[in-house]
Amino acid sequence: MKKKNWIRAGRAALMALLCFAGSALAQVLDTVEVTADGGNAIVRIRFGLQIQYLRVTPASSGNALRVFFQITGADDSGTANAVIEEERRAPPTDLVPKFHVRYPSQPPAVQRRIEIDFDAPVNFRIRQESNNTLAVLIPLTEEQIARLRPPKPAGVVVPPVAGMAPPQSDMDKQAAPLFEEGRAALAAGEFEKATLALNRVLNLPPNQYTQVAQELIGLAREKDGDVRRARAEYELYLKLYPDGEAATRTRQRLAALQALPVLPAGSFAARTPQTTYWGSVSQYYYGGQSRATTTTTTITPATNATTLDTLNMDRTDQSQLVNTIDLTGRYRDANWDNRVVLREQYTANFLKGKDNRQYLNNFYGDFKYLPQQLSARLGRQSATSGGVLGRFDGGTAGWGFAPHWRVNVTAGQPVDSVPGAEKKFYGASLDAENLGERWSANLFAIRQVVGSREDRTGVGGELRYFDPQRNVYSLFDYDPTFKVVNVGMVQGSWQLSPATALNFIADYRRTPTLQLTNAMLIDQTVSLDTLIAEKGLAGVRDQAKALTPLSKVFLAGITQQLSPRWQVGFDFRAASLTGTPAIGILPATPGTGTVYAYTLQAIGNGLTPLQDILVVSASHLNGKLNDAQQASIDYRFVIFKDLVVEPILRWYRQTDSLGVRLTRTTPSLKLVYRIKDRFSIEAEADMEFSRTVGPLIDEDITRRFYYIGWRWDF
Repeated sequence: MKKKNWIRAGRAALMALLCFAGSALAQVLDTVEVTADGGNAIVRIRFGLQIQYLRVTPASSGNALRVFFQITGADDSGTANAVIEEERRAPPTDLVPKFHVRYPSQPPAVQRRIEIDFDAPVNFRIRQESNNTLAVLIPLTEEQIARLRPPKPAGVVVPPVAGMAPPQSDMDKQAAPLFEEGRAALAAGEFEKATLALNRVLNLPPNQYTQVAQELIGLAREKDGDVRRARAEYELYLKLYPDGEAATRTRQRLAALQALPVLPAGSFAARTPQTTYWGSVSQYYYGGQSRATTTTTTITPATNATTLDTLNMDRTDQSQLVNTIDLTGRYRDANWDNRVVLREQYTANFLKGKDNRQYLNNFYGDFKYLPQQLSARLGRQSATSGGVLGRFDGGTAGWGFAPHWRVNVTAGQPVDSVPGAEKKFYGASLDAENLGERWSANLFAIRQVVGSREDRTGVGGELRYFDPQRNVYSLFDYDPTFKVVNVGMVQGSWQLSPATALNFIADYRRTPTLQLTNAMLIDQTVSLDTLIAEKGLAGVRDQAKALTPLSKVFLAGITQQLSPRWQVGFDFRAASLTGTPAIGILPATPGTGTVYAYTLQAIGNGLTPLQDILVVSASHLNGKLNDAQQASIDYRFVIFKDLVVEPILRWYRQTDSLGVRLTRTTPSLKLVYRIKDRFSIEAEADMEFSRTVGPLIDEDITRRFYYIGWRWDF
């Protein structure tokens, strides 16, 4: 690299640390957090996009996890095809071993992956909690559970049981010892044991102990610090026995709990004030060159003579230095949980004609006042629900006005807008959480304007069901102005047995989301007002609708664990995208028809003592425009304790409807060396050999791609 480029590189690194403004570059990974819930630590990985979980290897224990998923929502920013890697770490915690989550660079494909590396092996179970969140459940040790609880109380005074006759029926006799066990445990301060015994009483058919057990289980959960479940138990008592003997004191206890924050089970102790910070700084250089040899066959009609022309071309495709900074500061006490997040990226391009780019991905303050369940987030942020379209500058606020119920409002300006069309939006949603400890839902309405005109209106809702074996998530978004469904989607998974899991998705959506400004995609130099003056508002809406394709996707997959070290997965996918008509200077785009894809994947882990993961996959795609086959083998292992080595071989072949055949082979090697967990050096080199053979053109291309860089986590 020339001297002036090194000067530019140094300047780029400095700018990344000093500048906090610029455009946005959407990200795949959003946040990673660890909380305690009952007997588990939960690692929640939130994405900046809508995703669907497919499978994980290893299946239930290990320290190097590879999680496979697909992006389900529209990725208008091109994030899914980005080369740049992403990495997130959780706030400091002693609930789980130190770990990091990485979205590695990967070629465009339906299936994606993240890697979760722990410092020590863990037992885990993974589930999808929402359309953008994966949860990794890791059992806590008895020592950790004891440390989370306050000192054990001497016990409580158990309310007297008046008029309780000796057991009469067989059901009363079955419930009696369980009830006495629960009362004794409650009096002794063994609240978890009391909850378990009383819950067994309540699971029996109604008997003479049912009413009293319903009151006492609420008391046991309250004393155990589980405010959310205690409220639910007291509310159920008052619903079933509004005039019961304990109704008055139950109402008093419930009223006292209304002023307390609903913290996750496991957050038993009041927090002492604590300030923490964490983040990372990284710098990666990306380079690429290609060499192409193109042979063109020309046939002269008059003489039928054939002429062959050969053109050789060498060029540098990529030369850029990417600098990123990711900072989070957090303050917590008994009443507040506040944080400030900054994610900034500066890219210095060294190719002639390429501009340097600065991206402010996130810069927001997040504030929560726990006693009244109030929250607010202000600044540049992103959302994947409530009808909000991705990244925006603005604010959201919420209030938990009743147990399980929350109202939210949002307003802002989308970051990625059509030039010359300033957009603003505002909306509200109503959330219902943990209804019956299985169901959650929300209803939303949102309105987006461009200038003084309505750009889009969205009304709809989400419905979610989760239990240890099954989860289902659905989304519906309707635009009453355009009178079209923007999104209709349902996805889920079902753990049939410890060794067998199913997943599915049915997705119907406009892509990108239908908006009035989609009509400007033909020529962005023509203003929206000019278009409306020419075509009228109804005509512009028709043009926007015509230029917004309709996507339909159906996927069904199965994962089968063959042994502790091997699993296989099979996915079937049917997808289509409608075409767009010729309008103005924009030519017609044909629809894809239905493209069928069949993917078979074999995954091995722990095959050697090198903490290895082997992934072998093959796919066949069949469609109206082309047929394709692809295969890959990816082997990741660790040597010298801290050096991760990952050789990969990919092969792809495609034949289109015109008889043109493309064959591409790509070997690559990736190396990651970690120094004391907080500093890493990473490099990757790819060679791509592609050959295109057609009736009139033959082309051979050799591409070299590489990157090298460092990351410091603190």
